[in-house]
Amino acid sequence: MTRTRTACWLGALCGGSLAIASPYGLASGYHFGSQSVSAQGTAHANGAEAADPSTIFYNPAGLARLKGTQVTGGLTTLFPDGEYEDKGTTDMFGNPTGEGDGDAGSFLPDAAAAPNFYASKQLNDQFTIGFGMFTPFGAKLDYEEDWSGRYGIQSASLETVNLNPSLAFRLNEHHSFGFGVSAQYIKSIQRGAADVKGASRQLAGQFVNANYSNTFLASVLGQFDPFGLVIPSEISSCSPSLARDEFVDCVASNFADNVQGDGYFRAKGDDWGFGWNVGYLWEPTESTRFGVAYRSRIKHTLKGETKWSFADVQGTVPDPSTDLTGVLPGIPDLAALGQVLNRDNWINPGSFAAARLHPNSDGSSSIETPESLSFNAFHQLNSKIALMADVTFTRHSRLDTIGVAIDQVPGYPYFNGVTEGDLNVKQDWNDTYKIAVGMNYQYSDRLLLRTGMAYDKTPVPSSSYRHPGFPDADRYWLSFGANYQLYEDTALDFAYSFVQFDSGEMDYTDGCSPAGWAPGSGGPYVDSGVRCTGNGGNFKGEYKTRIHFLGLALTHTF
Repeated sequence: MTRTRTACWLGALCGGSLAIASPYGLASGYHFGSQSVSAQGTAHANGAEAADPSTIFYNPAGLARLKGTQVTGGLTTLFPDGEYEDKGTTDMFGNPTGEGDGDAGSFLPDAAAAPNFYASKQLNDQFTIGFGMFTPFGAKLDYEEDWSGRYGIQSASLETVNLNPSLAFRLNEHHSFGFGVSAQYIKSIQRGAADVKGASRQLAGQFVNANYSNTFLASVLGQFDPFGLVIPSEISSCSPSLARDEFVDCVASNFADNVQGDGYFRAKGDDWGFGWNVGYLWEPTESTRFGVAYRSRIKHTLKGETKWSFADVQGTVPDPSTDLTGVLPGIPDLAALGQVLNRDNWINPGSFAAARLHPNSDGSSSIETPESLSFNAFHQLNSKIALMADVTFTRHSRLDTIGVAIDQVPGYPYFNGVTEGDLNVKQDWNDTYKIAVGMNYQYSDRLLLRTGMAYDKTPVPSSSYRHPGFPDADRYWLSFGANYQLYEDTALDFAYSFVQFDSGEMDYTDGCSPAGWAPGSGGPYVDSGVRCTGNGGNFKGEYKTRIHFLGLALTHTF
């Protein structure tokens, strides 16, 4: 079981495969990068500015500064650009899983867009109400189907929407308070590959180890062929002079070489969760204000379905469920032995996986989106220039281990008692911070120019915790924006941001195995008794990512 089932519905290692929602152009962790076009223009440094109703997201106390009734609708479009260089990704047996650069392909989307909508209404001199609808989290990855990290992830999609009604109260000219509640919906769909060849090798090794004397004898007979027996070359090519462990591995590897193609796994789930946010704004003078805002964690239990497909698996191997136990000790059942030695009786491992290892079933994942605490400041230096800053802390340390529980199917004939265990992906994320500074310049009566810079710390602690579903790294923001007053009651906001990620080294090891158990001290062919869902292996490479954000919004005052 997982220590803490947190993060998104992050998919499932399909005994198989892991599919995890991943950041393609996100703020720290898996947050979406922008909730407001006016804020984006200052690299999100303007939490204390209260420029329009989007202050609901950054500091709801800012609603107290808005006059009349205002409506803001915006759209932020991302244009990500990512490169991946494989540096030796291997399966659990140390075999390379790809060639060259790993053939990750254009794993980031060409473009992605997220809308937002905010409204505010001043009830009187003290109370203002508001409503926000925005996308707090979002992700999309789409790797090449046969890329080197396919046993970690192939594709992932995460969609969210947050409905945030709010209320602000102005105590006096110096102090304002804001409060909001959130109803948050999350939907996730992920897909990954199942290492059927690796599972075949493990099960073959387990079978050979359990029937070592018979397999050893078959190897000896295959060397000398005194009775004209037809011994499969997978056995006869392994010298009986090898040590037991080496002999078992030799036979298992030979049988696995008959297998081509991967299985596939898809998981989807959704859920509604609820939270709250508060804010405070202190205005010591007409030109200076300081704010603090807190947004709570939101708990989700995503429920959905898991589906498997093994249609692309080719090749045949002996049936690992064959029982060689004979009537007399040490003498195998000859009919059963024929099933193992006669190729005509061998089975497709994909068909075996579907029939005895992985049924379609239900699954669930308990998650908590992290809470955040922001401190912001705004100062109108003169009639032309305003300066602002924001520091936001996010409690990503709640994300320890990503876990997905896969339900068992009653009556399904699971092979050898190895039912599907939980998916676990170790993350051990750190708490993070974002520092942003920005400036407004009133170029003319109608045109206000914005700019800002930010440093956004990644929660990923090291390369050994960077998974191909979370190729996250520290990033640097440079933003420009403008507000143009089209009419007396209508304004247009534009923003452009360039986000550069640090290089993301990856050296992640999966702690499970294709056969469905965590490797123990007995080696890969000995069932440790610890059930899990995974592929094993080591994902090793380097990510280089950059993103262009374009935002456009319209604000109207009634």
